[in-house]
Amino acid sequence: MLSHYKERLAHWTDPVARALLALRLRPNHLTVLGLGVSLLAAVSFARGRERWGAVLLIVAGLFDFFDGSLARLSGQVTPFGAFLDSVIDRYSDLVVLAGVVFLFWGRPQEVVLTLVALIGTVMVSYTKARAQAIGVACEIGLMERPERLIVLIAGGLFDLMTLALLVLAVLVNLTAIQRILHTRRVARQQPGARRQPVA
Repeated sequence: MLSHYKERLAHWTDPVARALLALRLRPNHLTVLGLGVSLLAAVSFARGRERWGAVLLIVAGLFDFFDGSLARLSGQVTPFGAFLDSVIDRYSDLVVLAGVVFLFWGRPQEVVLTLVALIGTVMVSYTKARAQAIGVACEIGLMERPERLIVLIAGGLFDLMTLALLVLAVLVNLTAIQRILHTRRVARQQPGARRQPVA
């Protein structure tokens, strides 16, 4: 949901993007740097330093927030850039949750919650990608990437990781179901749409 407000915040993000452009940074640089910071966040969570993990997630989120503005201002909005950004986002999401698995190693209930959240996170992205592959726009969902980051950040900062995981585990899977139902409804209105094989 929050991802739809990015354009409305352009008057805040554009000055920062211009400064980054002056430093000769490129959108793909920010994308890859964001992955590096996410890896550090994952290590922090795995070592039990939850607040540090949350702070690093904030930094990683800022990289992700500004790379789109930088791409637009520099005239470097490309199909590959969008593809790379999406792929790196998936890697970032999964390595952070992998770090949380290690945080709760030896605590089966929390590990299961984390794995359910991880599966739901994958399915949120996959349902959108598959919907787009059959010509259905699927820009909906309770728990898109910004919301997932906020939940994890709040869990880390306020020592509420178990609650954060519970919220994630439930809402990411509800989001995937929401997208499945949306795609089903829209696809039924497109009788000419053909079934495509899953890669």
